[in-house]
Amino acid sequence: MTVLLRNTFKAWIDRAPGAPPRLIMIGDVRVPSNGWQARLTRRSPQGINPKILILDVNAEQPADAAQEEITTIPLRYEESPPQDEYGQVMIAHGRGEIVVSIGRMH
Repeated sequence: MTVLLRNTFKAWIDRAPGAPPRLIMIGDVRVPSNGWQARLTRRSPQGINPKILILDVNAEQPADAAQEEITTIPLRYEESPPQDEYGQVMIAHGRGEIVVSIGRMH
């Protein structure tokens, strides 16, 4: 079973000079064995509130029998430029979800 590590999720807008603004979202997910792959993907269609970006965690277990060892996988999502003036990002996986407010980085 994949577990979202709630305290690891952060989102911000990088507004570095000379480059378009970039939304960056990071966080970790815990999986039950080696060999898993996980990534964040933009949900389509998005929800009814355009200020909340919805990302799904897509986790795939290995095809062969992997060693039973709890593993943490870092996730990262970038959108440049952000498609809206998002205030929050919701990360959804199965029955769980986390909502993170977007911070500002200059």
